[in-house]
Amino acid sequence: MRTSRNDEARGSGRERRASPARIRSWLARALGLSLLLATTTSDLAAVPDQPDVTTAHGYAVFGELKYPADFKHLDYVNPDAPKGGIYRYAQTGSFDTLNFFGLLGTPPFALLWIYDTLMQRSLDEPASYYPLIAETISYPRDLAWVEFRLDPRARWHDGKPITPEDVIFTVAKFKELVSPTYRRIGAAVSRVEKTGPRSVRLYFVQKGNPTMPTVVAAMPVVPRHVWQGKDFTASTLERPVGSGPFRIGRMSPGRWLEMERVKDYWAKDLPINKGKWNFDIIRHDFYRDVGVMNEVFLSGQADLRFEGSAARWDAQDQMPAFKAKNLVRDVIRYENGAFYMGLMMNSRRPFLADRRVRKAITLAYDYEWVKRVLLAGHHGRLASFFANTEFAAEGLPGEDELALLAPFRDQLPPELFTQPPELPVAGQWGSRRENLVQAAALLREAGYRIEDGLLIDPRTRQPVRLGLAAYSALMDRQVSLFIENMRQLGITVDFRSYDTAQFRHKIRNFDFDLMINLPSFPPLVTPGLELMQFWSSRAADTPQSFNYMGVRSPVVDALVMKVGTATDRATVVSAMRALDRVLLWDYYAIPFQHTYPAPMGQVPITYWNRFGRPAKDPTYNFPFLTMDHWWIDKEKEARLTYGDFGRRAQGK
Repeated sequence: MRTSRNDEARGSGRERRASPARIRSWLARALGLSLLLATTTSDLAAVPDQPDVTTAHGYAVFGELKYPADFKHLDYVNPDAPKGGIYRYAQTGSFDTLNFFGLLGTPPFALLWIYDTLMQRSLDEPASYYPLIAETISYPRDLAWVEFRLDPRARWHDGKPITPEDVIFTVAKFKELVSPTYRRIGAAVSRVEKTGPRSVRLYFVQKGNPTMPTVVAAMPVVPRHVWQGKDFTASTLERPVGSGPFRIGRMSPGRWLEMERVKDYWAKDLPINKGKWNFDIIRHDFYRDVGVMNEVFLSGQADLRFEGSAARWDAQDQMPAFKAKNLVRDVIRYENGAFYMGLMMNSRRPFLADRRVRKAITLAYDYEWVKRVLLAGHHGRLASFFANTEFAAEGLPGEDELALLAPFRDQLPPELFTQPPELPVAGQWGSRRENLVQAAALLREAGYRIEDGLLIDPRTRQPVRLGLAAYSALMDRQVSLFIENMRQLGITVDFRSYDTAQFRHKIRNFDFDLMINLPSFPPLVTPGLELMQFWSSRAADTPQSFNYMGVRSPVVDALVMKVGTATDRATVVSAMRALDRVLLWDYYAIPFQHTYPAPMGQVPITYWNRFGRPAKDPTYNFPFLTMDHWWIDKEKEARLTYGDFGRRAQGK
């Protein structure tokens, strides 16, 4: 059942690409600013008068920096790419605030490119950062603190300089009631001090953790002179003052948003930015209906689509726009962890708190039928919370895993130590029936009985009825047979889809029994303490956290802390595999298919053939929302004859 991994690429440690699923902005922000863990090296010498302090032009969480101090540009860009034109991206959802940091409202993901960070990660290395606002980074041997010297050219969009006081103000604000993503940054820093006219030092709450410098290196800096005296948590549609390559232009709240390229952007010629940010305008359009969004794309009013279904390919390949190569289908390869998509069970509910019940529900889901009937056979199944990484639990636990799990043996299912993780297999009437017989036996063992065809809860003497929340009405097909199988077990499942605001409110407050999640849990190359937001017992009781399933387990808590405090890569890998194994055997969720109709590690895309592309693609976190390394090829664009482009050519 286990999905295979690309061992050759994984061995190199450099050829991973991110799976760019339909990510909600709050999730993407959370994972973009994680506490990475591994071993640290730097290719620059220590400061002569401070032998225990290293000053460098960049920071690699593990391995060595790929780019030297005098590098001119990244390898996956065209430094001579022309500027101009518009890139249009269609997505589902909405937005109602331009405050990227508060708890209230839904901000657009586009705000990421309004604010610069102290350093910027390169997308062809696992975890390396290079100068942006900060021109150098310094840190002692014990990593008790990190110091940044700011670039004297760094400016806000209103022309004011970016100062150490802005950094100090940002950290202070991130200690307040803000989004959990940024509150974790504030929690990682014990104090901040200005050490020079352009220097600021941040002291960490934990020494010896080589991922701590990345927490603040990847932190968006906010302008003190704009936010001082204002409510940092309030929802607002006031256009923010940033320092990044774009500013907010025209918009219709909830419907569309345009980002305008800042033509006098202070950092446009820095090596980390050379050849990037080539479009004058990046437009994000928001839709509530996927079908409408797809029609918008086919009409030429959006430029790129990630293919979530192969069922329509045969018909679309006969369209004139495809035959004329106006529309091009391609594959982006990635080696990062695949996003997890599945049906989550809220173990806070008394009925779902029993592992036997959760296993019975898992047995009611027939993935093989879904793949054959609904997915045209193109998708592979996820078999791990950390699929497509070396953190996926496979086979029996190894010695390093056993050392971590053995102290908790009496709290874990015995089969965890004797069997590989596995998922039910069905696809045919006979195997499906066998699974349901096993599920019914588990429910009886848990104390539930059938009366008049309904499963009765002995605590309430009422029939068991579960609500299933989904973010799209189209997901009803995915769970249609599951709902019927649950009915045969005596359990009524009420499917309901919600709009973006309602869905987000429900999952933020854990107000669901079953939930089809948006793609989530993308494991980083170097995971760390951000895992607490997803799996810890504390997060299970904290609204706004990502522990949707209500995982409360001393074993999981111990493994998460092991990852978060590890100082070597081997410990991280062992603890992550053990974590995956525990989560799988506790049946907290039913994994669905790989997000895309392609083998693991591939993302099929379709786009209008109007772009220039560098010879190389990024190997991590493909920037599909901005396509910052592409540009408009006017000759290609002039050859487009279909959809909106054909109408333009005819002067309509």
